[in-house]
Amino acid sequence: MFSWGILGLGRIAHKFAAELLETKLGVISAVGSRDLEKAKTFGAQYQVQDCYGSYEDLIAHGRVDAIYLATPHPLHAAYTLKCLQAGIPVLCEKPFTINARELKPLIETARANKVFLMEAMWSRFMPHLIFLKELHDTQQFGKLLHLKADFSFKGKERAVNLGVRRLVENNLGGGSLLDIGVYPVFLAQLLLGKPLDIIASASIQNEIDETCQIICTYPDAVSAYLSSSILWESDSDAELFYENGTVKIPKRWHENGEIHIWKGQDAPEIKKWNYPSRGFYYEIKEAQECILSGKTESELMPLDFSMGVMETLDRIRSLIGLKYAADVTP
Repeated sequence: MFSWGILGLGRIAHKFAAELLETKLGVISAVGSRDLEKAKTFGAQYQVQDCYGSYEDLIAHGRVDAIYLATPHPLHAAYTLKCLQAGIPVLCEKPFTINARELKPLIETARANKVFLMEAMWSRFMPHLIFLKELHDTQQFGKLLHLKADFSFKGKERAVNLGVRRLVENNLGGGSLLDIGVYPVFLAQLLLGKPLDIIASASIQNEIDETCQIICTYPDAVSAYLSSSILWESDSDAELFYENGTVKIPKRWHENGEIHIWKGQDAPEIKKWNYPSRGFYYEIKEAQECILSGKTESELMPLDFSMGVMETLDRIRSLIGLKYAADVTP
């Protein structure tokens, strides 16, 4: 049975652990937290044998096939590097790092040491998005003219009510763009590549972006409108406007197993997928299959693609004036 270690035990780690046990793809053999009691409590909940009170102890002593790294954003770079230097494959939660400068040495180390590394952009592996990518690549509806994608939820309210500090604090990489805006940016980059030009605006309060609106332009007058917010709840839908058809994922496009397709008719053709779990299953399965087959990168989520997304995020942040400590050159 494939053995996972989890480094960082916040809310996203609970979702990963619950889905891993539910789907029986693998087991959790070790967990690490900066608080030993938190690690023990997490371990008891998910049947984990080895619980460590520091990230370093898990890396040094955990008997695992790979580590799922789910720390706050600013710690991704340092601890992913430590894992890679120890020869441990890593599935690192998105965003991969705070900026492209942090990501570059991780990719270089993974490739030099021939160790698997992948960004945990779980939506990339969902069957409905694989279908959407194939639909796009085969040009069944001609050229994609415009893409619209949003991800908005009441994250600021949740941060206050549940104490999710990472969403609203600059020193934790907070704000809408890196936490949820990365999803629309990912989708646009997946289908259209890196933009030629970007226009972006944001509402910045207390050194984080509470909302962010982005217009990307591409060759041949193709465009994308991308948005994110931690102030309000939206349908978080996505629409793709082709020369000869329209495709829409009506609600929470990054995880919703339903796609509506119009080809000139009044009523859409609806395709549905009945997912066996929330969706982490597919990224876990991809990572495990790559590692077990000796691959050091995923063909669906290669490292160069993640670097491209991070470079686009850097461009957007420079336009809206959003800076983090990692942006300051040592």
